[in-house]
Amino acid sequence: MSTEKTTPCILVVDDCAITCQLLTALLTTEGYRVTAARDGASGLAAARHHSPDLAIVDLHLPDLSGIELAGRLQPDVPFLALTIDRSPEAVQACIDQGALGYLVKPLDAETFLRHVQVALERGREQRNLRRALRDNPTVNKALGVLMGFLRISEQRAFKVLVTRASARNVKAVTLAGDILAASETLARIAMDHPFRTNIRGTEREEARAFLHRFRSGRH
Repeated sequence: MSTEKTTPCILVVDDCAITCQLLTALLTTEGYRVTAARDGASGLAAARHHSPDLAIVDLHLPDLSGIELAGRLQPDVPFLALTIDRSPEAVQACIDQGALGYLVKPLDAETFLRHVQVALERGREQRNLRRALRDNPTVNKALGVLMGFLRISEQRAFKVLVTRASARNVKAVTLAGDILAASETLARIAMDHPFRTNIRGTEREEARAFLHRFRSGRH
């Protein structure tokens, strides 16, 4: 196996040329392969060509937001957010998109490299688990339910599923089945009563409460 295939590849996307140069030099010195882009479109093209193991994305790009770019990257590419924005709204947007970290400029080199190492490790874990579950139809359907119900990305939906399963000490496939059952219950009731929005009942309320707990993070 070649060194190029085993050495992690990192994509840096920042509209500031100096930031791109500094991060590229820092990461290269640490032995990583690095490709840099100055806007979202170039970042997407670089991701398609290089299949990076991690993307470091500035939130404010000239053509699209870093959040939008992260959402359009393939699900197997985890990302670290890079910004000068410390607002709670920006932090929450990154969390919702599934960011593995939130880095505020100016960067401390040691802290930055530590975040990169942790993100690469977590990214590998997520990819391995996703690959193991990808062919499971129940999991795939459950991810679709979570994406639609919570209005989140596939990467974020997968993270929610795995995190909740771990918290309940159950397999992700088992929890995926519960999600599908709740979704199918609501769909069936809606079909049985298409013109009524005030249907009550234990079954319906339990199904709605189950899915709403994913939104609130209490499940």
